[in-house]
Amino acid sequence: MDDVVLVINSGGRRDAEWLDEVTGELHTDLSEIGGLQVSRVTTAAADGQKSGAVEQIGQLLVSSGAIGAVVWSIRDVSLKFLERTKADSITIKKGDREVTIVRPGLAQVDNAIEKFGDLLADE
Repeated sequence: MDDVVLVINSGGRRDAEWLDEVTGELHTDLSEIGGLQVSRVTTAAADGQKSGAVEQIGQLLVSSGAIGAVVWSIRDVSLKFLERTKADSITIKKGDREVTIVRPGLAQVDNAIEKFGDLLADE
C-alpha cells in the first residue's frame, strides 16, 4: 500500500484551533475520493507531556493500493482546499521526496488574468 503525508502550512498567521479545523475539512474532502484511506498523523508524546498519542495538527496520512491512480484527484482537492481556507500551501511527502502545492497569491492571479487578457486581445 502506498502512503503519503500531507502537511498543511498556514503561514504562521493562524492558531492551532484553526489549523485543526481545516485539517478536519481536508480529511473529509480526501475521504470522498474512492480507494483512499485518510487518517490523522499521530506520534508518541514527547518527554514532559502526557503519555499516549499526540496529534500532529495539520498532517494527514493518505493511503491507497494505487496512489498513482488518484493523484490528480488529490491535487484537485488540495487546490480547492487552499483557495477555500486561504492556507499557504500543502506539502505532500513520500519517504524523502516531497512536493509543495502553493496557493497563488492575489498578485499572481492578477498577473495571470492580465496575460490571459493580452492573449485574447491578439485574436
